[in-house]
Amino acid sequence: MGPIRKTTRIRALAIARWGGLLLVVLAFIVPFASLAQEPSAGEHARPVQYRVDSDSSWLRVLVYRGGLLRGFGHNHVISHNDITGTVMFTQDPRQSALTLEFRVADLAVDEPELRALEGADFPGQISQKDIAGTRANMLGKKLLQAGQFPSVQIRSERITGSMPDMEIEATVFVRGAEFTVIFPASVEVTSDSFVASGELDIRHAEIGLSPFKAIFGTLRVRDTLVLKYKISGSRIIASE
Repeated sequence: MGPIRKTTRIRALAIARWGGLLLVVLAFIVPFASLAQEPSAGEHARPVQYRVDSDSSWLRVLVYRGGLLRGFGHNHVISHNDITGTVMFTQDPRQSALTLEFRVADLAVDEPELRALEGADFPGQISQKDIAGTRANMLGKKLLQAGQFPSVQIRSERITGSMPDMEIEATVFVRGAEFTVIFPASVEVTSDSFVASGELDIRHAEIGLSPFKAIFGTLRVRDTLVLKYKISGSRIIASE
């Protein structure tokens, strides 16, 4: 019986030594194995692209009358509902980017429901004759020159702030020239969609335009415009 107990003890010691060694090896291997299974920082930060939804995106510009004869003019609501483009969001929203475009010939003038929506400064409906005149002036040679420059493009250059309140410094291409405009934006992003909206005052000269004037300037458009917008979109699926 003695030799058997001795052999059993030797085996037990050997198992203990190898078991301890195995634990040490596992202590090193397990963390590296789990690290290899986790996505890398680059995978977490992979940009996500969204396509602008033209049906739910819009732009409105509020134009106010001025001059001594302003009582003979009207305030106007200029709007657009066919904006296209893409937006790329990254883990750090300040590294995100967007490009937008719209055709100036598709700008609408004084749609009744939008005038009502903007309140007391835009009372009643405007006659079709006055709408046609405003539209002709807006698209003509003195302003947007739609025949020569059919679209306006917007490209982000720098984004600052923290979600949801951001500022988008963008290059705006109008009439063949480039202008820098800073857009305040309230931004909401999910894995499937995004919405960005904002409002700002902007002078004509900031986008290369001059206020419309008539009758030696006694009837004119106020220099400062109010620009409102909402841009929304859906995630682009890789197979698209």
